[in-house]
Amino acid sequence: MKRVGLIPVGAMVALVLLGGCFLLPNRPPVAAAAVNYNVDPEDPMVIELDASASDDPDGDAITMYMWAFSDDLALITPEAVTTSQISPILRVRCPVEGTYTAQLVVLDDHGNASSPLVGISIVVPHLPMEP
Repeated sequence: MKRVGLIPVGAMVALVLLGGCFLLPNRPPVAAAAVNYNVDPEDPMVIELDASASDDPDGDAITMYMWAFSDDLALITPEAVTTSQISPILRVRCPVEGTYTAQLVVLDDHGNASSPLVGISIVVPHLPMEP
């Protein structure tokens, strides 16, 4: 009789090991961003948007970083044609002095998307604060 009780438990353990835990669904990643200024010593209008602090609570890999910002920012690297990147760092050039905003959504390797991170503020040129 005791062996009969072990079969359901063994089957549940096998399901968890083979297919993941069905009781705890895969959670979406969390977007995080920083703005790095003065990355080009010859051009104070160039900044980096850095999403490398983005994380996934399940430990899944972040596979895509999708940025949204006004069209007047010029993409420099890594690919100057799209704001969806596999790299967490995007380098852009602001055309004129002023304040810009950006948004970020990240995807994990299960296709889950983060909630949009909105209101990332970019102020150029960014002058160092004096002591």
